[in-house]
Amino acid sequence: MTKKIVYMLAALGMLQVSALGNEKVDYKITKKPTEFSILAIQNGKVYNEEWSVFKEAFKDTNIKLKSASSKNLTDEMQAFNLAISSGKLPDIISLMYPDKLESLGMEGGMIPLNELIDKHAPNIKAFFEKYPRYKMDAVAADGNIYFIPDYYDWYAMKSAQGVFIRQDWLDKLGLKQPQTMEEFYQVMKAFKEKDPNGNGIADEIPYFDRTAEFGDKELLGLFGAQFGFYVDGNKVLYGPEQPRFKEAMKEVVKWYKEGLIDPEIFTRGFQGRDYMLRNDLGGMTFDWFASTAAYNTDKELLAKNKDFKFVAIAPPEYKGGRYAPDARTTYLGGWGVTASAKDPVAIVKYFDYWFSQKGYELSNWGVEGDTFKRDENGKKYFTDKVMKAKGKNPLQVLREEGVQFRIGALQDYEYEKAWGNPQANEWAEMYMKNGYVVDPMPTLKYTPEENKKLQKINSQLEMALKEQSQKWILGAEDFDSTYDSFIKRLNDIGVNEAIEINQKAYDRFINSSK
Repeated sequence: MTKKIVYMLAALGMLQVSALGNEKVDYKITKKPTEFSILAIQNGKVYNEEWSVFKEAFKDTNIKLKSASSKNLTDEMQAFNLAISSGKLPDIISLMYPDKLESLGMEGGMIPLNELIDKHAPNIKAFFEKYPRYKMDAVAADGNIYFIPDYYDWYAMKSAQGVFIRQDWLDKLGLKQPQTMEEFYQVMKAFKEKDPNGNGIADEIPYFDRTAEFGDKELLGLFGAQFGFYVDGNKVLYGPEQPRFKEAMKEVVKWYKEGLIDPEIFTRGFQGRDYMLRNDLGGMTFDWFASTAAYNTDKELLAKNKDFKFVAIAPPEYKGGRYAPDARTTYLGGWGVTASAKDPVAIVKYFDYWFSQKGYELSNWGVEGDTFKRDENGKKYFTDKVMKAKGKNPLQVLREEGVQFRIGALQDYEYEKAWGNPQANEWAEMYMKNGYVVDPMPTLKYTPEENKKLQKINSQLEMALKEQSQKWILGAEDFDSTYDSFIKRLNDIGVNEAIEINQKAYDRFINSSK
């Protein structure tokens, strides 16, 4: 999809089928209050029927959801497996892993929604017609729809992370922000050799990261290299077999050998960013815009270093391109109707409610007058209850009201902008508008037979790749002399069969919107 089409779609905004302006709409689904059971746990939080978002939805629709799991059971996969083993499924299941719902559907445990959507869900049907890419995400390998995804506002914002650099160190050393990969390398060397923190000790770490994925998604990705399966011109390829991977890995190996990368990059852990910045040691990283930008207003940090400034920059140019290798997917989980459901039609109508204008606003902003209001131009903004809560950030407050809990719905990027760090929003939009973000491979759907074969191959490929990459980067093995034997190992594991399976799944995915 071209950038022009993406922005045209983003400009069209959310489809508003059921309500326009302030027109009064009757959303009642059943004449009498009706209750359905739901298994839904997100980030350790069990669905709570007292959340204001779902109480408001009950007022509108007469449909009430009641949790089918104990509040003490906070692991969603454990709860899901218990429900399966008990043989007593709730009416609705929400899950982060839709492949589990689809597998259950192919076994008869989830109801195909295709015909129900066509007959009883005009909002979802129109949404799929307008955004065929979103419909493709919902279609299983057998052609059925077993769940409605929890969609990100992908056309408006797919950028998630970016390159951050210590602007105060650049200023101290009289350097400009690096524009090319060679300049990026030279800045790292300057950070290593010219004592930008001014303590007289060569303790600076030019590049650091919080996760062991720094070599695959991040540093290798900045060269435009891919660590796993990806699509190029509708053809599925495996990144480590490609020339760009070899180029990138050689550079990363060199940088580590020269001390430009944190020597504890694989072991430092998730608190690495905090340690590096609070101790004035780290120079660059690739990380989330919102949480990383927050260090610029951290009072404790600024009290120790008043000149501290950590800014996002454009990815360095390499061979004519700039690559941000981490992007939001189009969706994360979703919900579906089980074969135990007593009234599938009413449930699908309830699913459809969340794609109405009222449901769309409710799932993203909460209850009007409580968590959000509108200015004189109709623009929504969050109330002081959300923005000025003591001891809580805005997202925590919203989560406690049921906002953005995992259901089948569409996220509104404007909701995120309204509570997020303005500087982080600006940087994310800069990445989006300039086309730096590398689109992820779509979430492909497999038949049970394909899935069984692929899981076995993938587990071995991932283990071999991570093991070998660490050996190369840490200098335990020479890259040039062992690369060919590594490719032979991948072939022995079955990488070509995995490519064939993924190609079939991708071809199905492309045709699934028809």
